[in-house]
Amino acid sequence: MQIQETLTKFNWVDIVIICLVLTTVYKGSRKGFIIEVFKLLGLLAAIYASLHYFSMASDRLLGLWPGLGVVFTDFICFLGLGLAGYLAITAIRSIFCRLIKMEAVSGLDKWGGFALGFLRGILLTSMLIILFHLSTITYLKASARKSYLGSQLSLIDVQVYEGIFNGLISRFAVTETINKNINEIFEE
Repeated sequence: MQIQETLTKFNWVDIVIICLVLTTVYKGSRKGFIIEVFKLLGLLAAIYASLHYFSMASDRLLGLWPGLGVVFTDFICFLGLGLAGYLAITAIRSIFCRLIKMEAVSGLDKWGGFALGFLRGILLTSMLIILFHLSTITYLKASARKSYLGSQLSLIDVQVYEGIFNGLISRFAVTETINKNINEIFEE
């Protein structure tokens, strides 16, 4: 019964997910452990920035241009904040790698890059599924919702965001509150 359910829910989103994870695994094993650490940190910054601030940024954008629509501004703000968070860590990585030349042991470099590439692929696909849910295109929302792997991976970034917030951010920024609007992403 499990195989039949898997095959009936398998769609193009699952193929994209598999290709994306395989690509990040391959690139991770080729680039190495140190580069993958920074890429993973960049993705974690992107997850936090996009999930924590997208609704606040969307409200501000709607205040400036009310005709854009809530769903569209949520999508644009989520995407923009995610890219900004990732690019900030990429800039730090670039500076760090220019100042300090470092390489891990060959085996650790390859297999560590492989493992971190896999983790990054899972987090990246989860972010992509969230973008599909935020999209104004109903076909993307429906495809993400009906996808076998997409339905499994959709909440991983939300759990990572909550972990980052509860484990780190709430300890230093005590007045900061977790974004309660995240659950609205997955509502129909």
